[in-house]
Amino acid sequence: MKKNVLKQLVLGVFLLLNYKMLAQSEMQSFKAFGVNPTIPNDSLFKNIKQAKDFKAKYVGIYDLIEFHQQKGNLDSIIHYGHELYAETTNEKLLPKKEEHLSKVSCAIAEGKLEKGLFDEALKWFLKGIEHSKKNFDDELYVKNRIGLGVVKYVRGNEEEGKAIIEECSENAPNEKLKHDAFFEVGFIYYTKDVLEKAKENYNKAKMFYVSEGYLKKALEVDLWLSRILEKEGNIEEALNVCFNVFNESLSNGFYTLYAKTGNVLGGFYLKKKDYDAAKKILSTVYINSIQWGNLDIERRVVLGLQNAYAETGDYKNAHALMTQLNSINHKILTSQNKQQVNELEVQYKTLEQKQEIERQRTIKTNILIGFLIVLIPVLGLLYMYYQKLQTQSKLTKTLEEVSQQKITTLLKNQELKLVKASLEGQNNERQRIARELHDSIGGNLATIKLQLSNDIKPEKENLIQQVDDTYNQVRELSHNLMPKKFKDSAFTSIVSEYIDNVKNLSNEEITLQIHPKEEIDKIEENLKVELYKIIQELLTNALKHAKAAQIDIQLSVFNNSVKLLFEDDGVGFDQEKVKYGLGFQNLKDRLKIIKGEMFINAFPDRGTVIDIDVPLN
Repeated sequence: MKKNVLKQLVLGVFLLLNYKMLAQSEMQSFKAFGVNPTIPNDSLFKNIKQAKDFKAKYVGIYDLIEFHQQKGNLDSIIHYGHELYAETTNEKLLPKKEEHLSKVSCAIAEGKLEKGLFDEALKWFLKGIEHSKKNFDDELYVKNRIGLGVVKYVRGNEEEGKAIIEECSENAPNEKLKHDAFFEVGFIYYTKDVLEKAKENYNKAKMFYVSEGYLKKALEVDLWLSRILEKEGNIEEALNVCFNVFNESLSNGFYTLYAKTGNVLGGFYLKKKDYDAAKKILSTVYINSIQWGNLDIERRVVLGLQNAYAETGDYKNAHALMTQLNSINHKILTSQNKQQVNELEVQYKTLEQKQEIERQRTIKTNILIGFLIVLIPVLGLLYMYYQKLQTQSKLTKTLEEVSQQKITTLLKNQELKLVKASLEGQNNERQRIARELHDSIGGNLATIKLQLSNDIKPEKENLIQQVDDTYNQVRELSHNLMPKKFKDSAFTSIVSEYIDNVKNLSNEEITLQIHPKEEIDKIEENLKVELYKIIQELLTNALKHAKAAQIDIQLSVFNNSVKLLFEDDGVGFDQEKVKYGLGFQNLKDRLKIIKGEMFINAFPDRGTVIDIDVPLN
C-alpha cells in the first residue's frame, strides 16, 4: 500500500512539473486547483443546524443536495439523499410527505445513475414513481419515469427504455421535462450512431435550455454535440465547441463537468496527434481528479496520458502510467465494495426504524380491534388486489427470465457455429494432408519399394533421385503446416494489419501499442501464432459483448516475458456470477500450452481489464 501511495505521489509531482513547463505554451486556459473548490459553504450546514422544525430542516438538506448536484459530487448527493429519505420516512406529521419522498428518491437515483450503479438507480426511480401521484400531470412522476427509461435502456432493455422516454416527451406537464426527455432521446440515437437524429433532439433541448437560463444543461448538450462533430470528422469544430464548454464550466463552478470536458479535449488532441496539447490538458485534469478524489475521471485521464507518452516514444513514463492505471482500477473496485457495505448499513438502520414503527402500529391495532371487524370486507378486497399485483409481478419476472434464456440460447448457437466452422476447417486441412501423403509421398515410396523388390537391379542414381523428391515433398508439407504469413512477414506488422482491418469494419475506437517491436518480432513462431489467436479471441469477445466505445491493446516484452494488456470501457461483468463460454475456455487452453497466466479485473458497468503474462523461456 505504501509503495502504491509513493508511486502516485511521484507520478503526481512529475505531471505537475510537466504541466508547469507546458503552461508556457500558447494555451493558457487550463487551471489546476490547490484546494477542492466543490466543498459547500458553511452557511448551508448552519441553516440545517438552526432549523426550527423538520420542514425547514428538509429544505436545508435538499439545498445541500442541489449544491452537490451543481458541482457533480455524486457520493455527497447519495449520502445526503439517503439521510434525508430516512428522516422523511420517520416524520409522521409532514405535509405532502409522499411528494417529498418522491423528490428525494429521484435525486438519489440520478446520483447512482451518473455513478454507473444501474441496478440501484432502477430501484430508487421505482421508489420515486411509487411515492408520486402516478399520472402525467405530476412533475415528479414524469421526472422519475424519464430516469427509469434511461436505466432500462442502458441495462439492455433498449426498446422499452426508448418507448418510456418518448411517452414522457409527448405527455410532459411542462416544457423543462419535455426537453429533458429530448436530451435523453438524443443520447439514445448517439449510442446507435444515428447522428442526424441525435443532433436534432440535442438541438431542441439546447434551444430551450439557453432561452430559459439552464446553463449547465446547455453545456452538457454542447459536450455531446462536440462528440458528434468528432465522429463526423469535423475535429476543429468539435475542439471549438468543447473549449467553450471547458471555459464556461470553469467560470460557472461546474467543476466535474469541467474535468469531464478536459478529458474529452485530451482525447480529441490525441486523435489529432497533437501530443503536447493532450499531455498538458490531461495533466491538469489528472491533478484536479486527485485533489477531488474522483477515481473514475483519474482512471480515464491516466489511460489518455499513457497513450500520449507511448505515441511520443516515452515508454518509461508510459509503463509507469500503466502501473498506476492498475492501482486506480483496484481503488475503484475497493471503493465500490465499501460503498455497498455502507448502503447495506443504511438499509439495516432503516429496517430497524421500520420495525419499531410496525411494533407501535401493532399496539394500536390491538386497541382498535373492534373497529377492524367492520373493515374486514375492505381488507379482503385489498388482499385480492395485492394478490393480483403479486401475480402480475411474477408473470413479468417469468417473461424476463424467458427472454434471458432466449438470448443465452442464441449466444450458445453462435458459439457452436464458430466451433463447427473451426472443426470443418481442421477436417479439410487433415484431408488435404492425407491426400498429399497418399497420392504423392505414398506413390513415390511404393515405386521405390517396387524397384528394390524387382529381380532386376535398379539404377542407383534413379533411386537417389526418387528418394530426394520424396524428401522434398515431406519438407514442403511440413512447412505448409505453419501459417505462411508468420514466416514471410514481421509479427508486429501482422497484428497491426489485423487491428486496422477490424477498426475499418467497426464503430469502436481501437488502439494498439507494441514496444519494443524488435523484441516482439524475435519471439518464436509457435508463440506468435498463439498470441495472435489470443488477441483475436479477446477482440471478438469485446466486440460481441462489451458494448465498448474504446478498446486499448498493449503488447510488450519486459523482464524476459511477453505482456499483453487488453482493456475496454464497456459494460463489464461480475466475475462471481458470470458463466464463461467456449471462447474463454479456448483462451485458457492456449495459455496453458504456452505456460501463460491471465488476470481479470472487471466490474459491472466499469469496463474490463485483462492482463496476460507469458514467459519467453
